[in-house]
Amino acid sequence: MLPGDVMVRFAGIGATDVSDAVGQLYTMDHGMRSLYEPAGKLIGEALTVKVPPGDNWAIYAALQQARSGSVLVVDWRGYVGGCGAGVLALVRAIRRGLAGVVIDGAWRDVAELRAIGFPVYGRAVSAFSPSKREMGEVNVPVCCGGVIVEPGDVIVGDDDGVAVVPRRHARDVADALRPSEPVASIDDYPPDEELDSDAVGEIETAYLDAYEEHTRAYQERGREE
Repeated sequence: MLPGDVMVRFAGIGATDVSDAVGQLYTMDHGMRSLYEPAGKLIGEALTVKVPPGDNWAIYAALQQARSGSVLVVDWRGYVGGCGAGVLALVRAIRRGLAGVVIDGAWRDVAELRAIGFPVYGRAVSAFSPSKREMGEVNVPVCCGGVIVEPGDVIVGDDDGVAVVPRRHARDVADALRPSEPVASIDDYPPDEELDSDAVGEIETAYLDAYEEHTRAYQERGREE
């Protein structure tokens, strides 16, 4: 497990901040979202499982290994013809401290998950419970939402999606980011003069400079013709 002080620092950090730090390579695609709204905040260390699409036997095996702070990350290859499992499969693991589920596929019992405040992220909701016949692999590198996730990687999820911090970079990323301040109105944002000096201002300035250069080049080509 990662040191507790590292995980505590991620508590106030959103998925967008993490995504900006780790890049697209470690940001799950837009189809991976909370299965209920408002999204339950998700933070924890990946407990990975690779499961044959349409079978969920290995998910039950993985849940037996869940510990406090684990996030079950399921590689189901985007299968949504059935659910990975439901709330009853999670109860014992939740009591041991399971922090959430991220599945490249579907889940069910969304109303109950919302009621108990347990975060589940995935592609869809499906009522159908699939077969339990095939073996899978637990605690191996998996692909979920287009991202390679290894056991122990940090998972951060919220209304904006899911981002992954490789375990080996977790402390550096935690040190580099700061918790976001709550925002209730437009007045909670920095004044314009401060925005001009931050990344937003830099992006706007860079765009305007590039646009002016493009315009000059276009006009010069027109005169030459």
